[in-house]
Amino acid sequence: MVFLDALRLASALFVLFHHAYDQWFSTHLETSKKISSAGHAAVVVFFVLSGFVISYTANSKNRGGNLYAQARLSRLCSIMIPALLFTAIAEIILKSSDSYLYEMYSRGSSFPRYILSSLFLNEIWFFSAAPPINGPLWSLGYEFWYYTIFGLYLYRPKGLKSLMLPLAACLIAGPKILLMMPIWLAGVLVYIIPRPSFNRFTSWVLVVVSLVFAVTMVIYLKPFPNPLGKAPFFYSNQFLTDWVVGLFIALSLWFMPIETKFTTESNFTKKFRKVADLTFPIYVLHYPLLVLYRLTCNYNLYDLMQMWQALGVVLLISVLLGILLESQRFYWVQVFKYLFRSGKRVFNLAMPFWLGRVN
Repeated sequence: MVFLDALRLASALFVLFHHAYDQWFSTHLETSKKISSAGHAAVVVFFVLSGFVISYTANSKNRGGNLYAQARLSRLCSIMIPALLFTAIAEIILKSSDSYLYEMYSRGSSFPRYILSSLFLNEIWFFSAAPPINGPLWSLGYEFWYYTIFGLYLYRPKGLKSLMLPLAACLIAGPKILLMMPIWLAGVLVYIIPRPSFNRFTSWVLVVVSLVFAVTMVIYLKPFPNPLGKAPFFYSNQFLTDWVVGLFIALSLWFMPIETKFTTESNFTKKFRKVADLTFPIYVLHYPLLVLYRLTCNYNLYDLMQMWQALGVVLLISVLLGILLESQRFYWVQVFKYLFRSGKRVFNLAMPFWLGRVN
């Protein structure tokens, strides 16, 4: 569906613009706050879209819990792990080249942050431990746990005891991640709930109206209950405001004409989807690239032309790296297939021994 792909691509590009503006015009406080609010709203869009697409995939391609886990892990790790390696290299370069700029992105020891982020533990409970030189990685710490909780619930066996695993995942994730989960679940619900039977024109009018309301809420609704960034909830601080914005984004997907949803795909749609698939690497690679550009260019605060040059260069490099990473995803799928097969084999070998010990 071109609409979904356009929405996620526009959101990724706005996040890129937001962080570039913050690099070159950070002292424009009022404008920076508004752009930052819109940048955070773009992540809310990602959460809604993620819930919608995962619900579609799980319902239309239900191949069991193992394949669900393999697909989600290979998708996340094929981008996240290389992004962390690239971020670490960028941080080393920054540290050796510009100590003043490095201090702006230093929050004590970096090594634990990379370990936590690689295990998707960087945002559990009251942590906010993504590497400061790549702050956008915070949202992947949320996404991983939404995938995990949803998968453990969807593919659970019958019986109340089976709820223990998704509940345990909720307990590990902690309140900060769970506060934003209704936004992700809104995307799940609008796929499941029967759609209204409007004609095509009326449906698209309602889609546009919903998006206009979402943008209006981003502009005029104050962060509630607290502004972003402060402990203990950091990126979940304004969860009530985000719920409202997420609701209108979800409504726009619900009003979307049903005949245009994942039915037939033209050549244009397929090509556009390949472009939109690059939103993930753009999102996770752009921030350290912006910092490196600032390091290597003759940086001038308030230089609008330089900022747009940085945007173009960073976008191009992110796309090229993204194409490279996407081409390697097959190998990540094979890695997780092997790990799951090996884990199952070890489990089957250990069970008779364990049962014998118990008995």
